[in-house]
Amino acid sequence: MKKLIIAISSIWMLTVSSAMSISPSIGISGNMAVYAATGTEKNFNEAGTAVDTTVDEHGAFVAEYASIFIEAALNDVVSIGVDYVPQDFETPENTSNEDQGNQRTVSAEFNDLTTVYAKLNVPLGGAYLKVGYSHADVTSNENGGSGASYGNDSTSGLTVGLGYNHELAGGVSVRLEVTGTDFSDVQTTNNQTNKNEIIVKDIIGARGTLSLVKSF
Repeated sequence: MKKLIIAISSIWMLTVSSAMSISPSIGISGNMAVYAATGTEKNFNEAGTAVDTTVDEHGAFVAEYASIFIEAALNDVVSIGVDYVPQDFETPENTSNEDQGNQRTVSAEFNDLTTVYAKLNVPLGGAYLKVGYSHADVTSNENGGSGASYGNDSTSGLTVGLGYNHELAGGVSVRLEVTGTDFSDVQTTNNQTNKNEIIVKDIIGARGTLSLVKSF
């Protein structure tokens, strides 16, 4: 569904750009990102009425992925765009009860990371600011333990950044930018009476991006 919305939005942006003589651009990017968060696991009693144990862990991981975007320049200063990451990326596995009969591994996979943004050119020879809203689906992957599966969730948040655009020739340019995103919390359980509840909070991401852009 999200991919359909992105496709419709892209077609709409191109159509509006053509009708209003607004300059459209398309681009492809390579990204290096770092994400960090705090994870809390709450283990409930057999009745599911109270928490027996609580485990907190802090972690970070690096992800590399490509993205594509479409953009429309409203004037010489302001552009609006949509950036989409077509590939999934995954956190490292976390192992509990290691080397025991109920050993369990859990990881999270981020899908369809999408950012709707505004790009604001500043009078510094190609420099620009970016502000937007990012959203991703989060899928839990687990093996072992009780065999019960955890549910999935989504996360979103404000994205801000800055970059530099260097024009080449024939409407082609190269961009280098850095952005940061403060994501909302993710929460899921294994849907058992004596459930395990996992909450991932304080999710932040920093992303360095190199893009090749074609403007029309």
